[in-house]
Order: sequence, then structure tokens, then C-alpha cells
Amino acid sequence: MIEAIHQSMLNMALRCGEQFRRRYLENEVIPPGIAAGRGTGLHHANKVNLRQKIMTGVDLPIGDLKDAARDGFINSFKNGVYIPKDKLPEKEKLINDGLEDSIRCTEVYLENIAPEIKPKAVEEPFKIDIGLELPLAGTIDIEQESKVDDLKTSAKKWAEGQIEKEIQPVLYSLAHEKITSKRPLFKYHIMIARRGKDGNATSAGYDSQSIMCTDDHYSALISKMVVFIEMIKKGVFPPANPSSWWCDKSWCGYFYTCPFRGNGNQKKWI
Repeated sequence: MIEAIHQSMLNMALRCGEQFRRRYLENEVIPPGIAAGRGTGLHHANKVNLRQKIMTGVDLPIGDLKDAARDGFINSFKNGVYIPKDKLPEKEKLINDGLEDSIRCTEVYLENIAPEIKPKAVEEPFKIDIGLELPLAGTIDIEQESKVDDLKTSAKKWAEGQIEKEIQPVLYSLAHEKITSKRPLFKYHIMIARRGKDGNATSAGYDSQSIMCTDDHYSALISKMVVFIEMIKKGVFPPANPSSWWCDKSWCGYFYTCPFRGNGNQKKWI
């Protein structure tokens, strides 16, 4: 039963209704992939750092943050890790590379982001009523004075203006404004851990994208949420377009058992 709208489930439902149905209605949870673990490691390091920074005003040393990133990365796979079948022979290397990338992203974070952050709240959950049949809920990474920040990891530089296509900035801005009566600037901080064609680590970098949402952004989001609620009420969950990048075994843990790809039951995921 869906009790609130989270940005992650809204994203999933609009990309692939079948994936959403299996994950959130059938409770068929697939273990996270390596890229997800990379991000979880960074987020854990940020949480450890900023929660103490609220009290101390200073950032932790890089050694402490690396330890926190390692703990977050490893803990993210306590219930397993999703690796496509054809990549299973490389499982150990992929996990080690993912851990290395999470730590590299944490180094970029401490150098480029942490010093500018003056946190008011860190990973603060919210649940708000905006007049729909379901409330909005989630957890905001970082809240500053009239500003919301979110951390992302990537293997390459984001396309210019990508933030305009994302649901999360609008939903979190709406939630922040509803709670504080102030419309925030939303900023993505993007840590980039590049690898060459041979799979070896190359450079690491930092990029950012910001948006000040408008009433039009909010209206578009609400229209999406209305459709989302109708999907649930009617029990109709359209599959993804098979030509989309996320409808692929590398990104979707349901791929091998998806009836819309003509696949049968899978004996194991990892």
C-alpha cells in the first residue's frame, strides 16, 4: 500500500510502471547496484560530517570521511548487490572499483563542497499535505538558510541543464517552501569519478547545477503526481519504452524476469 509520494517512486513509476509495481506494490526488492553503493557511501560521509558540523562549525578530516564512506558503501550491500549475469565473473573487481570511486567522490566533496556548507539540517525527513489524495514524503540531504543542497555521484559530467529535467529539485523545493514559507534555491553538487576504457580510475572532478523553481515547475510536478495517483487507483502500470537506456540489464534488476522483455523467471540476481 502506498501511503505517500516519494520522489524516488514517482521517478520510477514515470520511467517504468512495471518496475514500480514490482518494487513498491509486490515488495520485490532488488539489491542495489554498484553505482547506488557509490552514492550511498558519499551520502553517509556527508551525514557523519555535517551532523557534527552543526555543533562544531568545522569539517572532519579526510581520513574520518573516507572511513565513513567505506562504511556506508559496504553497509549498502548488506542484503546483496545487483550485478548483471554477464558481469558476475568481475564481481569482486566491480565492488572494489565502486568503493574506490565512492572514496574518490568523498575527497572531491571535502575539497569542493563541504567548506561552503553551513547546515541547518541534515537528512531531515518530511511528510506534508499539499491537498492531493496522498501526502509528499522524503528526506532532504542538506538544508541551509533558504537553500536546499543535494549530492550526486556520476561517472561523467552531467549534460548542461539536466537539473531542469529532474523531479527531485521541484519536489524538495515544494516541500521546503511548504514547511518554511520560503522558496529555496536548489543546488545539485555532482562528484565525478571517471574511468578509462580499460576500466581503470582516471580523473575525479566536481560540477554543480542550480535551479530556483517557479509556480510552473510546481504545477507540472502536481500534474505528474495526479497521474501517478490514477495509475495506483486503476492498477495500470505501463512498461518502459524498450529503447530507453534504463530498460537494460545493466540498470534494471527486473530485466531478466520482465515479461515485457520476453524473459522468464530468473534463479538468482547475484
